[in-house]
This record gives sequence, structure tokens and C-alpha cells, in this order.
Amino acid sequence: MHKILKQIIEKKQADLTLMKRNRFLSFTKNKISIIAEIKLASPTVPYFGSEKDISKRAINYQKAGADAISIITEKYFFKGNLKFISKIKDKVDLPILQKDFVIDPYQIYEAKIAGANALLLIAKIINKQTLIKFVSLCQEIGLEPIVEINDEQDLKKALSTSTNIIAVNARNLDTFIVDVDRACKLIQKIPDRFIKLGFSGIKSSDEVKMYKDAGASGILVGTSLMKTKDIKNFIKKLKAPQVKVKICGIRTLKSAQTAVAAGADFLGFNFVPSSKRYIKPQMAKKIISQLKEKINIVGVFENAQTDYISKIVKMLDLDYVQLHRKKIIKNTKDNTSYLLVDRQTQGIGKLPNLNESEALAKSSEIFFAGGLNQNNVEEVIKKVHPFAVDVAGGIETNGIQDNKKIKKFITIVKGADI
Repeated sequence: MHKILKQIIEKKQADLTLMKRNRFLSFTKNKISIIAEIKLASPTVPYFGSEKDISKRAINYQKAGADAISIITEKYFFKGNLKFISKIKDKVDLPILQKDFVIDPYQIYEAKIAGANALLLIAKIINKQTLIKFVSLCQEIGLEPIVEINDEQDLKKALSTSTNIIAVNARNLDTFIVDVDRACKLIQKIPDRFIKLGFSGIKSSDEVKMYKDAGASGILVGTSLMKTKDIKNFIKKLKAPQVKVKICGIRTLKSAQTAVAAGADFLGFNFVPSSKRYIKPQMAKKIISQLKEKINIVGVFENAQTDYISKIVKMLDLDYVQLHRKKIIKNTKDNTSYLLVDRQTQGIGKLPNLNESEALAKSSEIFFAGGLNQNNVEEVIKKVHPFAVDVAGGIETNGIQDNKKIKKFITIVKGADI
């Protein structure tokens, strides 16, 4: 072969390898990406669906917004087959992850020939040296290896390989018990140079949030998707980021506990002496000490001296400070900040302009405050799409925080269709 032709072929092969690997990697660029799984059975559930429905399901996954499709090809316990891969690829253009129990290099070549874009390698079932070789082989032939781990011993194996992606399976392979919290703790131990995925245990957006907060870029959803009768709505709810809630003007431990239990994300303590919601720092400290590890604490200030703000931040170990003059809510730990959209005069007037707020929310993460209550908050969320909503007067009755209104407000926000 002429050396120029040889160089052309080598360059083309390198490009193709990169393209094929990136095709699967591309899904991780979203805030949290969904790998939708197709499986016809499992060791604990003998029937999820039939082979004739595979193509239709794959099409529905793509229409619903899934970022990739996982297909289990193990035939004895999961009723899978390698031919399912080509069957799916004929109908959708999503990247395909093949899941099987890979114990021989032959299976890696099979996956490549079948058309998979990525292949699952389970660290638990092979030794470290074999895992290293399998990962390298996948990369050499243009398959993206995803190393699945189940515990810290598996993690050590994974770290010895050249993989780019590590997935944590919430299902304990020794007991078959699913524990998302345990999986999230393991994800947090994976170095940031890796793309991190969360597998199993996902029933709602609550588990998605847990995985995301732990550092996962994507999640794999299997059983819940195979069982649901409304794929589109189920995936939509998993992908949609919930609007966060700040309950402001906290003055009692009971109100604070109610807000935390109902799902609030931030508690606001008002340190503006002229405000009817003012709380003395010492009283705030007593409340915060009961809740500090459960929720983000915000100190609200207006025209306060920097030294005073710093003193209160240190005294109460505040997570955020809300500065009305600057219209920001600032993280005290890393200096990131959110824009605060509020009425010109607190407690007076109509809602802030929704059109202007909507435009601002497209370029910045905003807290929308001022005039919100359980009757208008859903409409505001649908129009503005804020990062968070901030309520004080809207959850009060005769100037006192109303625990029923707190619960109702948070329920509406968390259930809002955005």
C-alpha cells in the first residue's frame, strides 16, 4: 500500500474512532442525562415486555427526550439478544449502550460488530488485570467502555484502567438490595476527571436529584421505565429540573421544621431591624442549630455594613447572604451568586414584571420574589422558569407563618409542570 494511502486510512480510522466514542459521550453534556433501558425480563421480574415491542419502545424513548438507550443482551435471565441492537439502530439515532456480563474478549468484538456505541464492563465479575485489558480493547476498536462499580474495591479496579466513564450501580450485586443513598456516597468518591453515572433505583425526580447532587452527569433508568404506561411524561418529569423554594421570614423552629419536611431548599432569616419579620441573630442561631445539615440557610440584609454582615455570617455559619441593595443572593462558601427579582418596594405592589423576569431567567439563574402565594406561583413558574421562588407574606395568616400554607405552597411548586 502506498504510504499516502496508508496515512489517509490511519487518519480516517482515528477520526472514526473519536466520532464513535464522542457520539456516546455527547449525552453527558446536559445537566443530567437519561439513559433509557430496554429489558424484557430480569432475575426478579420474569416479564417486562416482548421482543415485538422493542422498536416501538426505542422510538418512544427518543421522542420522550432520552439521551441514550441501554439494551440488555444477556439471554437466559434477561431474555436479551445481540440482534436487538441493530433492531434499535434501524429505528432511532440515539447512541446504544450494550449491557451484558462481559467475561471474554470475544464479547467485545461481538458488541462492536453488532453496532453498539458503548459496552458495560462490570468490575465485580472480573479481576483488575482483565478489566484493564477489556477497557483498552474497547478503546482500540472504537467502543466506549463504561466501567460499573458496586463498592470501593471495584472503584480501585476502575481507577487502574483508562476508562473515561464510571457508573455506580445502586443494586448491591451480593444482596440485590437497591440503595441509592449508598450509591451516591460512592459516586462522591470518584475523582472528577471521570464522567460519573448513576444506575438503578430511579423511581422519580427525587432519585435523579440525589444522583445529580452527588456529581453524576447521567442516570440509567430501567425497571421504572419498563413498567410505566406513559413513557413521555415519565421521562419529562425525570429530566425537568424542579424549581427550588425559599421560605423567608423564619421566626420559629416549628415553621422551619415544617418547611424542611415539606421539601424547601432554602430558609431565609431576616436581619433587617425595620422589617416586621426581623429575627434576632441569637434566636436565629437556636433554630439554625437544629437544622443546619438539612437545608441551605440564607441571611437577609438591607443597607447593612459589611463588617456586620461578616459577623452574622460567621456567627450563624450562613450558606448564603441576600443583599437587597445589590439584588443578589450570594453563596458565602464559593462566591457564586443568583439574581434576586423582587418588587421595587418590599411588601407593596403587584408581582414583578413577568415578561422582563422571563427574559432575565433565560440568561441568569434567578430567585423570583415579591407577591407570591399558592394561587399564583404555578402561573409564575410556567411563565418565568426561575431557578427558585421566594415567599414570605404569601405563606402567612394575619402576619404569622401558617404551616398549612407553607406545605401547600411547596407542594404546588414541586409539582409545577415547567
